[in-house]
Amino acid sequence: MLWQDITIAGTGAWIPPIKPEHGPWGGPVTEQPSVAGLNGFTSAAVSKDHTPTQMAVRAGLKALRHANVASADLSLLVHANFQDEDHFTPAPYILRVLGGKDTAGIELGAASDGGVAGLVAAAEHLTARPAAKAALVTAGARFSDQRWGHVREMGYVAGDAGAAAVVTRGSGFARLLATAHATEPQLEVLTRTRRGYAAGGGERQFIVEDTGFMPHIEVMQRATHRCIRSVLDETGVKPQDVSHVAAIAIGSAVLDLLLTGSPLGRRSDDTSWIFGRHLGHAGPSDNLLALDRMFRSGTLRAGEHVLVVSFGVGFRWTTALLEITRDPVAAVPVPVPAAASAGHSPTEGSRS
Repeated sequence: MLWQDITIAGTGAWIPPIKPEHGPWGGPVTEQPSVAGLNGFTSAAVSKDHTPTQMAVRAGLKALRHANVASADLSLLVHANFQDEDHFTPAPYILRVLGGKDTAGIELGAASDGGVAGLVAAAEHLTARPAAKAALVTAGARFSDQRWGHVREMGYVAGDAGAAAVVTRGSGFARLLATAHATEPQLEVLTRTRRGYAAGGGERQFIVEDTGFMPHIEVMQRATHRCIRSVLDETGVKPQDVSHVAAIAIGSAVLDLLLTGSPLGRRSDDTSWIFGRHLGHAGPSDNLLALDRMFRSGTLRAGEHVLVVSFGVGFRWTTALLEITRDPVAAVPVPVPAAASAGHSPTEGSRS
């Protein structure tokens, strides 16, 4: 899918304190490296005080400042979340705090693919409504040890974070060139709730939590390659012209397998994984966190291309190709909505 005049104008991230992989929730240090350690994870961001939606709000405020866009100019909020037990209706909460009573707010449930799928939803909205000025994509995830601590045995460490991006028509510094989507619905059974599962307990809810990803890696690899090839072919961008890859933080071993044989010819260490390995896999926040890191690092230059590679259980993939149209600028302050000072303040102790 090729896009016209759709840009990213700002990003934001809220990352709680980072703890070593063998922290209080991760189990004791042993002589043998853990499966997650062998998969490249070194630590994880762990939130004890903020819900996923609160972290998404904080990231959203930072993205609006970065883009110099007022919340009143938003026509759509797309919030990607995953099993948020604290907020049954997170989008209205985010709108209440940010302001923007005329903004439409929706939740998008695409598991870890939600952040990038949200960018596509925002692009579709702006394309369909020429009068719309901007859309905000937010994502938030928090994985309690009680429910998710066992995923270390699957080879990854779950991390907590909020992330956001402001999507505009033509005014941003990163132009959305093309996106591609794939799904493998025959794998849906792997994430179907087990009969008798008690919500909120520590049981393994899904079959994939027992099997892991490796028995299905060939299917996952083909879908990843198909999406990458699609955006490159549609745009005519050559693999060697892709300067940065924002990849889902699912581990070096899994990423290497997914990228092996793809047109890119890259490995995990050639992607944003070198940043994500310290945060853990933050569900739908992963790719937006990676983009925020890139855009604020001062390393991107006009004319460079960024490839975003995302997937989520279910199983579905979204890949996006961006072109940097001008050097990303530093954050520009905009007024904080009055609602932000009521209840939970989204600006206190902000981290990026």
